[in-house]
Amino acid sequence: MSTTKDNEPNKQQQDDNSLIHRQRQTPLSWDELQNVILVKKDLSLLSRSKEQTNTYRKCRATINNEWISIYDYLLCTKFGFDWVYAEDSETDVSSPTYNQHQTKKRSKPTFQEYLQQRESSTTTTQTQLKLCLDDFPYYFEPNIHHYVLWKLGGVVTADEITQAKKDILQKCQPHTLVEEDVANNNEVFLHWINPPHLKSLPGIDHVHILYRSV
Repeated sequence: MSTTKDNEPNKQQQDDNSLIHRQRQTPLSWDELQNVILVKKDLSLLSRSKEQTNTYRKCRATINNEWISIYDYLLCTKFGFDWVYAEDSETDVSSPTYNQHQTKKRSKPTFQEYLQQRESSTTTTQTQLKLCLDDFPYYFEPNIHHYVLWKLGGVVTADEITQAKKDILQKCQPHTLVEEDVANNNEVFLHWINPPHLKSLPGIDHVHILYRSV
């Protein structure tokens, strides 16, 4: 009988096959996105181009080769955690990405250590929000910009999503007076939260935000 670890390469191959199958030939328009996100509510219809898919797969392989986990990578690249080289005992030698000649990086503290510190803390100052362009956006028309609002130490709230939209608009149109109704206008912004079964990082909440520039 095969073990979970034995099945890991097969699972990754299935994911890769799915990415290839879903490649788009033409970019998604705003009207299509409104239909996908607001009407059909089927996020599986979002996909990348062939070039974007190849870039995503290469970057994912690099992350797997260089970091203990995607959590370590995100904590360091998005939230500014320090990193150190992992001890041999922390490396999964059965992983298909294991390289005995390469020492992987991990965050300092690790994600589990961060959670333990947060639980033992009497304050909530460790909660962090980070708004940034998506590293691996889907295939959209050129005037559609894909952002991600990451939250470490809690669940993203509706107010935080609205504020993130205002921040995007203020950054892209610095001389525009940002009104509440503009931030929630579906002709300007769309957003979604991946359902539980699509969350690759259940420990770090995040929201996808699309902004359509004029």
